[in-house]
Amino acid sequence: MTVKLSDSDGDEGSAGEINMVPLIDVLFSILTFFVLASIFLTRQQGLSLDLPTAKAAKTTQMSEQVTLSVTKEGKFFLNKDPIDLKSIGPAIKAVVDQDPERLIVIAGDKAVRYKYIVSILDELRQVNATRIAMATDTK
Repeated sequence: MTVKLSDSDGDEGSAGEINMVPLIDVLFSILTFFVLASIFLTRQQGLSLDLPTAKAAKTTQMSEQVTLSVTKEGKFFLNKDPIDLKSIGPAIKAVVDQDPERLIVIAGDKAVRYKYIVSILDELRQVNATRIAMATDTK
């Protein structure tokens, strides 16, 4: 698609053309960037777990939370980094000292043993973490 320009006198002797195809290509590239960026920003941080479901599950913004994940084998992860149980307390204390309003999300596989969740909650209680949530899938 081209647009022809003419003089104000109606003389078409020196006509210029604007090619619209490169402009459309640029717009589609920008649109693709924003679509992909929004997909990656809305994904949950952490591991791929088989979460239990809840009817009253509420979603929160991912940027203001720290995710503690527990696999069914009893392995712990802080966001996506492996961590042992004794290191959870100091790591969360550093986060809470920096931002007391930061949300700590516990994401446990639905086959995880209850003692692992209790251990995490005990570690969080010792460092005075007060904003704690449990990750679930919505029904």
